[in-house]
Amino acid sequence: MKNKAKIKVEQFLNAWKENNHIKMYELTSKTWMAKHSKKQLKQLLPKRIKSFKVEEITEFSPCIYDANITLRVGGKTKKVTARLLCELEPYKPSVDGVFGINPISIIKNLY
Repeated sequence: MKNKAKIKVEQFLNAWKENNHIKMYELTSKTWMAKHSKKQLKQLLPKRIKSFKVEEITEFSPCIYDANITLRVGGKTKKVTARLLCELEPYKPSVDGVFGINPISIIKNLY
């Protein structure tokens, strides 16, 4: 599960680095996607990142993982945490589901 979470967060961060908000949106959690639009994601994370490093991924619960990340954005280095949820459908966490990022978790130390 940890490797699946790492792959998903790296895909999200690469899409962000490419300023591809459509791809980023597709990689968000099913719960987040059910309530938010691509436009809202772009408003939430408007700045393009220059680089990133996934420092550590920890299990919060079998369906929830946290990724500690160092970002280079706007000429500054920021340490953020991205929460990943494994879900079958919105509000239905399951180890048999698919990981997605909760983008709101990233903004805590970003701005």
